[in-house]
Amino acid sequence: MKNYSTVLFDLDGTLLTIEMNKFLKIYFKALTENFSDLAPADKLIKILMSATEKMIINPGQQTNEEVFKNEFFAQLKVDNIETTMKRFYLFYKEQFPELNRNFQIDKETPGEIVGLFKENGYQIILATNPIFPKVAIIERLNWVGLDPADFSFISSYEIMHAAKPQLAYYQEIVDKANLNPECCIMVGNNAYEDMIASKLGMKTMLVNDYLIESDKGDFTPDWSGSMLELREYLAANLG
Repeated sequence: MKNYSTVLFDLDGTLLTIEMNKFLKIYFKALTENFSDLAPADKLIKILMSATEKMIINPGQQTNEEVFKNEFFAQLKVDNIETTMKRFYLFYKEQFPELNRNFQIDKETPGEIVGLFKENGYQIILATNPIFPKVAIIERLNWVGLDPADFSFISSYEIMHAAKPQLAYYQEIVDKANLNPECCIMVGNNAYEDMIASKLGMKTMLVNDYLIESDKGDFTPDWSGSMLELREYLAANLG
């Protein structure tokens, strides 16, 4: 692995050992309870999903945050958009951190894997799907016990103009972080959204503990296995 200098990590289901459907169910419950004055739960979830889908297909003229706000507040009428956005920020700062008690999170293996790359001089990037604000992404890193300072770049909805599985998402990271994709390794648990990075020339590693399979694309990873197997592979092959 001497030809590689940068590793990109997915977060949910990869570094953060949670099952995404369970996370979304708990997250939506907490969110709708905190914003019950704005809309009934089913309506609010529908609007959130619609705004998220708009971010997924963002053509790139606006940040994902701008796309989200435009779609969300086109469907949900509020007296003051900025006041409502501040409420979302406070939710992520105050209520969101409590959600981690619902999960059994491996704090050892991901930290060891990140540490192995760091010890061997790799630049480490968090390539999580940028459909959340940075405050929510940082909090989920805290759940794992990972230091945000170890990541030279974190993709969040404030700064990104595309989302997975668009190839433009990976290209934007390459451009913003001044990377050579052929010197990059993408590590993720989604057989389509993460492995599509190979189209830019990145080496890919598919983590299968919380594997998300897909019939949308046929991308054979360069390596696949569990997080524990990845730790052993890196211990033997880095350097």
